[in-house]
Amino acid sequence: MTEPTNNDATANKALLEERLKKLDQRNFDWSAWKKNTMLVLEKIFGHNSLYLKELINTDYHYNSWSLRDTAGSEDPVKASVRELLQICITDVANRTESQVPATGNKEEILGIIKQFMDNDTLSELTKVAQSNSPSVVKEEQASSLIKEKMPKHLEALLGKILLQIVSE
Repeated sequence: MTEPTNNDATANKALLEERLKKLDQRNFDWSAWKKNTMLVLEKIFGHNSLYLKELINTDYHYNSWSLRDTAGSEDPVKASVRELLQICITDVANRTESQVPATGNKEEILGIIKQFMDNDTLSELTKVAQSNSPSVVKEEQASSLIKEKMPKHLEALLGKILLQIVSE
């Protein structure tokens, strides 16, 4: 199971900018940089992120003719990942908390919830989630609502959701 994505835009931007700076280090190590950058992208955007997949598919060929042919200009692999990180920084800067992806497939999990919860209860839960209350208050309200409306199905619902998330 992956960790939840990180919602702190300032911290995320700083992490991405640090990865950019490391591209220019004199003793640049592609495999170490790639591995650590993949961890950062997964933490920010989630395990199924297109940004992460793009970096995974980027490879550095030290003996590539294209690298030798571009002497005097920036290495094309570094240019490509530099652009990818710039796009990530822009994305982080423009995101709102509600746009951060969940670690599971939201539609599948919502389908599981609808198996156990009627529309009125789901509507009440949505109102709680969208309120301006602090997270702790929202969690308490959601917990109370779930215990009140569906006490017999709570374990089955949680079990199905956890299986869905773990199987991804």
